[in-house]
Amino acid sequence: MSQGTVETCGPEACVPSYIAEETLPYPFCPGCGHTKIASMIDEGLRALALPPERVVVVTDIGCVGLTDRHFSTNAFHGLHGRSITYASGIKLADPDLKVIVVMGDGGTGIGGAHLLAAARRNIGLTVIVANNFNYGMTGGQHSATTPPGAITSTTLLGNLEMPLDLMGTLKPARPGFLARTSVFAGDAVELVTRAVASDGFSLIDIWDLCVAYFAGQNTLTRDSIEQMMADLEMPAGIHHEGTRPEYARAWRDLYLPEEVADEEGMCLLPPDKGLEPVAQSQLTGRTSILIAGSAGQKIRSVATLLGAGAIMSGLLATQKDDYPITVRTGHSAAEIILSPEPITYTGVGTPDIVLILSEDGLAHVKKKLPEYPPATRIYAEEGLGELDTRAQMIRLPLLAKAKEVHRLAVGAVGLGAILAREGLYPPRLSWPPPAACRRPRWPRPTPPGWSRAWSWGSGVAARDVRWRLGRAPVLARATTVRVVG
Repeated sequence: MSQGTVETCGPEACVPSYIAEETLPYPFCPGCGHTKIASMIDEGLRALALPPERVVVVTDIGCVGLTDRHFSTNAFHGLHGRSITYASGIKLADPDLKVIVVMGDGGTGIGGAHLLAAARRNIGLTVIVANNFNYGMTGGQHSATTPPGAITSTTLLGNLEMPLDLMGTLKPARPGFLARTSVFAGDAVELVTRAVASDGFSLIDIWDLCVAYFAGQNTLTRDSIEQMMADLEMPAGIHHEGTRPEYARAWRDLYLPEEVADEEGMCLLPPDKGLEPVAQSQLTGRTSILIAGSAGQKIRSVATLLGAGAIMSGLLATQKDDYPITVRTGHSAAEIILSPEPITYTGVGTPDIVLILSEDGLAHVKKKLPEYPPATRIYAEEGLGELDTRAQMIRLPLLAKAKEVHRLAVGAVGLGAILAREGLYPPRLSWPPPAACRRPRWPRPTPPGWSRAWSWGSGVAARDVRWRLGRAPVLARATTVRVVG
């Protein structure tokens, strides 16, 4: 098909081309195989008569990455080697979309781990690899598929590496469809069409011509491509057709059955809705809270409880966490902003309320304490000693009270104290037993004290947060502990 052809008639009907005429001509070098590959994809789409609005073409950096702009479908263009990750996210978000990845051999090397993961999972993507054996956009450097002995700008005396065999590498994963062909092959369009029609992960390795670099330096022709396939024992044709369930749909069938999914098939929080206001906060302005403690004290979970309760009280909330790379040692901190108005800036300069739970948390905020004004309220574990600050100090036996519930509940105890004194939102809401987002397919033990976890001092309903936080029952009961101080 020539670059100017935008409509052809098949044996049954005249199907409009998926190439947008106003975007032509293609930007590829004269004689580049990418032009043929773009036409193959177009013919495959026309043969299947797919609705353009239900097709997404995903590309990344590289000459063939310029292809997406020419299709009258949805398109996504991203970083080199990451096209499969973008495409996977798109497919998981809407399993009914037909998602086609167009990438070069450079992308298969840079994004090799993504390629393997998508094939293992059998995510319903169609990957079209324009394999021209070099990085054609950046100067003709050798790639993961460059054959041994080949001359490139980075292998001037010949390539010493063995090429990546895409068929042999992906076949053990048993994906939906694997095939190899070339831009000269008569069956190339048929194979592309079958790849696009496949329900699971499909990949077609199209051996291509880079006329600017590789083809000229290595005398690449139709005959030499066929000979190279024979020499490398990488034959053309269909290498695998599988029947494994497509991952995106299988995941939803397992975790989000239809009876509990919303109109878009999503179930973010049980039973099938997100957090909804069930009370009204009397807060009139933006309030910022800093929680500082040690790794392992469930600081982030407590911050999430605080924010969720605010949302259920009609407020808006943001959360920003801070912890070292060691994760299990050192400090853990969270900044939470609550506001009845939209939060357009999520930074916290001087917090209105500070909760300090441990020596690690104190060390994290110690330099800023002298700067806090008298209007700031600091709730601190009483065992931390004197603090150098002008802020209001409220010392509480947080650790001692937490031991009455669980050693990890100190943050929740502090949160309960803040809610009781500050009036951020109603401190107690009672709810019926939580409903699961889906019925478990295996027995699940009931944690001790679960039935007593439905009264939340933080104002967070158990039905919405139990699903997200493994320690929710502990934190829930901890917020109801009375702290005297």
